[in-house]
Amino acid sequence: MSRPVDPTLEYDAIILSGGRGSRLGGIAKGALVIEGRSLLTRALEATRYAAQRVVVGDGPVPDGVRLTREQPAYAGPAAAVAAGLAALNEALSDSLPDALPTLARSRWTLVLACDIPQAADGIPLLVEAVSAATARSLPTRAQSSGTAGKLPDGWCLIDSQQRLQWLFGLYRTEALEQAVRVLGDPADSSMRRLLGSLRLQPVPAPAHVFADINTPEELSRWTR
Repeated sequence: MSRPVDPTLEYDAIILSGGRGSRLGGIAKGALVIEGRSLLTRALEATRYAAQRVVVGDGPVPDGVRLTREQPAYAGPAAAVAAGLAALNEALSDSLPDALPTLARSRWTLVLACDIPQAADGIPLLVEAVSAATARSLPTRAQSSGTAGKLPDGWCLIDSQQRLQWLFGLYRTEALEQAVRVLGDPADSSMRRLLGSLRLQPVPAPAHVFADINTPEELSRWTR
């Protein structure tokens, strides 16, 4: 059973579902079925509390979820993140009457690869970490707002070898958009190149929470 998510923390979600699945024989990962539900469906269910959601890559997607594609197709996860941010900004613009000024998007953006079957157990860990840090950063009566703690640029799950899981993280939207601008053309760039300069905090999690599916052997562990 997945952990509950704090509904008071507003965030948008970018779900990456456009990989070639070359090590799986070219199968679209989002269409793989685990325990009766496709990986994309599982990712969408895990992010159901997001204010806005966009899937980058292959659909189909339900009403209320945007579908876009990195340019060019299969240009890698950094390009997919850039496309997801652009689609979220378009979604905000489309939802506002022309007479209203442009409003800010959610302060936080979740980046999630669709090939993580137990993502629903990891998102609450990230939300809890961000909520706790946000509470600690608020100024007390003895502090001015200028002396309040400065938040990191994001939080990522880490594995047992202390490697950040770039594609399972909750990032400050402003920092993520700035990273995309600094990167320039994101095609065929790595997530390390995109996010390596950000101040990221690790969030420990059990191995099954961020275990992804890249090979037939990994797939068989979930389907046998």
